Amino acid sequence: MINHHTPHNSNNKDKHLKVQLNKVYNGFYKQPQSMLMISEKLSIERANICWYCKKLRKNNSLGIAKRGICAITKKMVNFYTTNPELFQTTNQLKLF
Repeated sequence: MINHHTPHNSNNKDKHLKVQLNKVYNGFYKQPQSMLMISEKLSIERANICWYCKKLRKNNSLGIAKRGICAITKKMVNFYTTNPELFQTTNQLKLF
């Protein structure tokens, strides 16, 4: 019986995930877009995109650039970016 959880296979999977995370980071940096748009553009499963976005948000590397109409769903969604210059600033602090 083959053990699919060998350190070698684990290292390959980790490398693959890091490559995908880097692609997602660069994709959002080049152009703010929805998670579904980047998923389709990069051919990375939507579930993985959500996981990468969570990881990037925890590191303060991902922000909302704007709200707009998704080119795929035609619904109002957040467009995300990893370019800090495009992060949307909140006006909430100005209320108090």
